[in-house]
Amino acid sequence: MSDLATALVFWPAAVLMLVTGLYVFITSSMARAGLLLLASLGIEGLVFLALSSEFLGVLQLLMMSGEMVTMVFFMVMFMPDPGGLMGMDMVHDKRRSAAVAGLVGVGLALVAVLTDWPARAVGTDAPDVRAIGFEVMGRSMLTFLFAAMTILFAMVGGVLLAKYGGRYRIGAPAGEDRGGEAR
Repeated sequence: MSDLATALVFWPAAVLMLVTGLYVFITSSMARAGLLLLASLGIEGLVFLALSSEFLGVLQLLMMSGEMVTMVFFMVMFMPDPGGLMGMDMVHDKRRSAAVAGLVGVGLALVAVLTDWPARAVGTDAPDVRAIGFEVMGRSMLTFLFAAMTILFAMVGGVLLAKYGGRYRIGAPAGEDRGGEAR
C-alpha cells in the first residue's frame, strides 16, 4: 500500500475510532456502549491492516468482534436497564477522570512525537517475528486453549447461575423443588 493510500485510510479511521470511543462514555445505554466499543476496536483493526500489520489487524477484528458481541449479550441478560431508558451516567468522578485522561493523552502524544521511529518496517522473515509466531503457535498454544476453555466455562456457568432463581431456585414458584420438577 502506498504512503498516500495508507494516510487516506489511517487518518479518517483514527478520527472515527476516537469519536466512537468517546461516544461509548456519552451514551446512556449499556448495549449501545458495547456496540460503539466494538465499532471503535474494529476500526482499530482496520488501521492495523492499513499499516501493513495483517496479523494484528485480523487478530484484532476476530477477538474484538467475539468479545464485544458476548459482552453485549451478557449486558442484555444481566443489566436491569440495558436499553438505557432510565438514563444512566457512564462516567464517575468526572473532574478527576477528565484530568487523568487529559494527562495520559498529553503524555502519549509527547511520546509519539518525541520518539525516534524507525524509517522502515521489519520484514516477515526477520528472526524476532518468526520467533514470536512459533512461540504463540508452538508451546504456548496449550496455555491459550486452556484460557479459552476457562472463559467459556465461566460464561456458561454465569448464565446457568443467573437464570431464574439462581443455583438454589430462590424465589421459584410454589410447587417446584430445586431441580425444577413439580411436586
